[in-house]
Amino acid sequence: MDKKITKIAAIIIGTIVAVVILVMGYRLMAGVLTRAADIEPRDVIISDISQNSVKVTWSSGIDTQGVIEYGNSPTALNFFAPEVQRSKSHSVDLTLLSPNTTYYFQIRIGEKKYDNGGVPWTFTTKGVEKKTVVPTALPTKTPADTTNLPKPIQTIAISPIVGDRNVIYECNETDCQKIKLKLGKGCSTQDYMKCLKKITTTVTTTLTPTP
Repeated sequence: MDKKITKIAAIIIGTIVAVVILVMGYRLMAGVLTRAADIEPRDVIISDISQNSVKVTWSSGIDTQGVIEYGNSPTALNFFAPEVQRSKSHSVDLTLLSPNTTYYFQIRIGEKKYDNGGVPWTFTTKGVEKKTVVPTALPTKTPADTTNLPKPIQTIAISPIVGDRNVIYECNETDCQKIKLKLGKGCSTQDYMKCLKKITTTVTTTLTPTP
């Protein structure tokens, strides 16, 4: 009888111990799994991409402090950018990058490395902007308003009429006044003087008294 009681008691105690161990083991495993899920980076965002820098942000379930490992090749992540403090909201600026270059990175927290489903996250920096020089248009010269400017005096050059030296002009006038009007036009000064002498002689003859 005593043996049976002892055996039953041992079974009961063993069952209790087994249940306790199972419960503790489950809780321990759940804690480990939960802790790993809380540490894992969530909602990784790449923003503020420029020629020489970029910002990487993510979140975690608990306070962690990570390091971004990055480089120009997915198999050579040789550069490091650590966080300055532990937090649930994480932000790291990658600087001194080369323009128009593709980079790859992963996040390391403790000894665990996290990537984008088996491959590193990637981004490409902006290229150098080419400055377009726009030629400045030269001001066009407006013609001066000449409406109110005084008009220049027009000068007419009159060429002297040179008579043919081989032509002999003959004065047929007997009236001294007409000869005077035709001076240079067929009559000469000599013709005019001859006419005046004839008049003087005539007048003198007329005024001489008869003896």
